[in-house]
Amino acid sequence: MEDKKYPIYFFSAKWSQDGEQDPKYPNRYKDLPEGRIWNSTGFSRMYKEEKPQEELDKIVKEWWDKYLKSKNKDEEKITNPELLYLKVELRHHETWNLTWFQHETFDEGQTNEEALLSFEKFVRRIEDKNQEIEWHYPEKDWYEHGHQCLMGAEDRWRWHGAEPNGDSSDNSPAPCRCKFCKEQGVIRIAH
Repeated sequence: MEDKKYPIYFFSAKWSQDGEQDPKYPNRYKDLPEGRIWNSTGFSRMYKEEKPQEELDKIVKEWWDKYLKSKNKDEEKITNPELLYLKVELRHHETWNLTWFQHETFDEGQTNEEALLSFEKFVRRIEDKNQEIEWHYPEKDWYEHGHQCLMGAEDRWRWHGAEPNGDSSDNSPAPCRCKFCKEQGVIRIAH
């Protein structure tokens, strides 16, 4: 039986800001006046079903406003940002979504064994696809041709949860069903 695939969107922003131009990294200030640098960020998010563009535009705008507020509270302040773009696009439909050193999927009542088998199939499928791409293209072109970063998920010994309280240092057995996963209706496997 095939695992359910969900729409995964990529949210991204690129902007210029005040900053020191380091000669070692000329692309960080290419085409900008002195004292300005480029910066960017992005992330992917999985939804249970496709979203209309108007809703996605609202979500990305709200995220950007929160992002700026949070950055201006820490030492990595973003001063005088000038947005080049703020966008969200449907990337693909997939069974698991990569976040920071973990993957997640929706909790649809799977057992732990079913979730682990689903993740194993996903990782093997992506590994096979990546090997095919690596065989045919030079490294600099991999991501253009669909190579996907697994961020350590290839190493099965890394798989763990964060139970009971969402603390990744807890290293509970995978999959994670901590209180935060339950609140969000997801299952995560950290790696």
